[in-house]
Amino acid sequence: METNLKAFMKPELKERKTMEFPGIDKYVDEKGKPIPFIIRRLTRKELDEIRALYKTTTVYRDKQSGNPVLTADGQVAVMKEYDSDRAGRHIMVDAFVQPKLDDKELMKYYGVLDRVDMPFVIFPDRKDFQYADECLSIALGLKEQKNEREMVEDLKN
Repeated sequence: METNLKAFMKPELKERKTMEFPGIDKYVDEKGKPIPFIIRRLTRKELDEIRALYKTTTVYRDKQSGNPVLTADGQVAVMKEYDSDRAGRHIMVDAFVQPKLDDKELMKYYGVLDRVDMPFVIFPDRKDFQYADECLSIALGLKEQKNEREMVEDLKN
């Protein structure tokens, strides 16, 4: 049986477009309407590469000799850590197109040197940060999108 490969050729998988979400009341245009968020849909590879930046592995060492500690089965004992908060903010900075969180002018205005700190500056309120993070999760396909009415109700609360 021959498989039709065209069925697996999906343009939406090849071209990772952006998604638009309603903005927050803190940032409005000249007419007083919230400026929408535009979020780029990162690929799985991009996400994995960012997450890898925040994973560390440390070898346990004997305090007296400095030699690596071995487990019962003879393996070197290691401690693996992952800074999920920092990785998440890095993902947010890379994905947000509007506002462009790592814009040099914006960072200079706020006096921020580390681009990964920008989400806390632009979304300082917990509610605003959670909303931006929820939009990001939807754009990345990690969460189901609510219908527009549910989103408006969430913004009101």
